[in-house]
Amino acid sequence: MAKEGLMYWDSDVFLSYINAYPDRARIIEAILDKVSNDQSIKIVTSTISRVEVAWSAIEYLNRTLSQEEEDGIDALLGNQSVVELVDFNDTIALIAREHMRNAMEKRGKKLRTNDAIHLASAIWVNAVELNTYNLKDYRYFEQFVEFPIREPSLEQPRLL
Repeated sequence: MAKEGLMYWDSDVFLSYINAYPDRARIIEAILDKVSNDQSIKIVTSTISRVEVAWSAIEYLNRTLSQEEEDGIDALLGNQSVVELVDFNDTIALIAREHMRNAMEKRGKKLRTNDAIHLASAIWVNAVELNTYNLKDYRYFEQFVEFPIREPSLEQPRLL
């Protein structure tokens, strides 16, 4: 976890928490608690996360929407003391497009539009790290940014 600064979260981190994935939710909750008590760090995500986090896994599975689930999503993404939303803008769009074009030209890699927007948003806000559970799609692009791309984690004290 970042010591100070802006931790950028891909929408899949929020989905992992909302869906209470056992191996992820505990770590995410601990990070959320730490951020709520430490003003030197903040979680940032693009406003497109509001679209990508449209429903919980239960709603999708049952094909039935729940106001309670939607309220939980809104409460998480709307908690301004913990999560800062970055508006999509023309500068972010140009950064995203540049990474998409370079990836295709140099390595034949594909960077999906929303992933490109998340990557560009993290660059634009000068994030200290980008957290995602989608490492296979992001890992190649770590060489082009000045921050690590990794799964959310808690720093562990060094053992002597």
